[in-house]
Amino acid sequence: MLMKRRSATAFAYLIASSVLIAPLVAQAQTVVIGSEGAVPPLDPHRMTGTPGLRVIDAIFDPLVREDLSAATDTAPALKGGLAESWTTSEDGLTYRFTLRTGVTFHDGTEFDAEAVQANFARIMDKASANYDERAAGNMTFLTRWIASTAALDARTFEITVKEPFSGLLRLLSDRRASIVSPAAIVAHKGDAMGLTPVGTGPFTLASFQQGKQLDLKRNDAYWGGAAGVEELVFRPVTDPTAMAIALQTGQVDIIPSASSQQIAQLAVDPSLQIQYPEPANQYFVRLNTKAQYTDNKLFRQALNYAVNRDNFAALLNGQVTPLGGAVPSGNELPSNIGITYTYDPAKAKELLAEAGVTTPVTLKILAPNSGPGFGQAADVVALLQQDLGEVGITLEPQFLEFATLVSTEGPGYKDDVHGSFNGWTTGADSAYWLERMFAGDQQPPRGVNRGWFANAEADRLFLEARGESDATRRLDLYRQAAERITDDSPWIFLYQDRLPRVLSARIGGIVPARSVFIDYPRIQVK
Repeated sequence: MLMKRRSATAFAYLIASSVLIAPLVAQAQTVVIGSEGAVPPLDPHRMTGTPGLRVIDAIFDPLVREDLSAATDTAPALKGGLAESWTTSEDGLTYRFTLRTGVTFHDGTEFDAEAVQANFARIMDKASANYDERAAGNMTFLTRWIASTAALDARTFEITVKEPFSGLLRLLSDRRASIVSPAAIVAHKGDAMGLTPVGTGPFTLASFQQGKQLDLKRNDAYWGGAAGVEELVFRPVTDPTAMAIALQTGQVDIIPSASSQQIAQLAVDPSLQIQYPEPANQYFVRLNTKAQYTDNKLFRQALNYAVNRDNFAALLNGQVTPLGGAVPSGNELPSNIGITYTYDPAKAKELLAEAGVTTPVTLKILAPNSGPGFGQAADVVALLQQDLGEVGITLEPQFLEFATLVSTEGPGYKDDVHGSFNGWTTGADSAYWLERMFAGDQQPPRGVNRGWFANAEADRLFLEARGESDATRRLDLYRQAAERITDDSPWIFLYQDRLPRVLSARIGGIVPARSVFIDYPRIQVK
């Protein structure tokens, strides 16, 4: 159970190093979730970043949900959310959703197809009085595929896509695609929407002290059945050590995404549980395929053979697993497909010679000096420098603050930059994620293929896979594309973060499904 003894030093450090106002021990029917930073305004359509989306997930529902009730080898299966069921037309262009009945928003507004249509108008219809340009820009990952939407009757909603696209359902399960009360859309414009979130989810907003704490109370009328606990509290603790102390002293019940330092600190405490859900994600050096040296496939392959990925696992206390290919574990595709790069410096030297490259060679990359998942970025880069140095390649990193790194690489790499160290989690559970990362038509400004990579055969397979209605055939096409991408080596594939969560012993009901999210209604207090 909870630790009863608190050292004065630890207590003082906790208060000084976080934004906690009152160090209250969690009550019996209250579960306190630690947040890595301040909870942002809770507008699903404008939201970016996992910490905010975790809160969105408790207040809102999308049409389609991940099934987080069981651990799986690949991405969680999809199940009905606000849509009870759905069908797809023979030509793959029309998705028809049968909506749940008897569902109401937290403000008492009835949920129906017109409510769903109001949400899509907000992000797609510039002529609508409720159109939100910022929300629309954030939702293009979904709306770029949609030709039109319509409420056919109270229970039937229809989406017509521009071309057959089998990945639509998983995109609709994204928490940013959650359905907001149409009354709230009308009443709260702009930033006000995020301060007054109204959904249909298992919890409703009780109080929101921006930058301090957010309190949610149970929605007893939730369509999926009332949650097992009465209250969820999201409490920001920005310092990792302070967060660990907060868990040990009973001020926090759950650290939803723990760092390797926190795991090292907490693993010896028998009163705590550590889960490894291992959702799909990947850390890599994205390479500039237009720059000298990295424009050569053989050179890029040599970089992949030169890296000892086991060293990253050792550096990060076993929190990451080596990943020598394009497909992370937890994706719809199995990760052990096709070629997988292993540590082979002799092979790397052979490929450099075959590529006609005379060493020494200097590569310039960008790297974050902070940010989510990058607390030890400098150490990771140092290991890369060591490995590449053994085959005659000097790595020169330029460290930037994370937001600056993203804005710098966003338009695509300039010719004098060979790439950047980065990571990606959002959407990595979908086979379609491969297309977002590597398709030729996803180069900036249309997408995030910032290294200008293009593989004609992979692009052909992507096009065929998008329109394939047979799930087995679709995944096989993506598998073939993944093999070609891994062979072409547009990234130095590094590792996957296991993204562990740490729970108080009093918490039950949480399954380590492959997701960064928790099935909130299933949480129990022992």
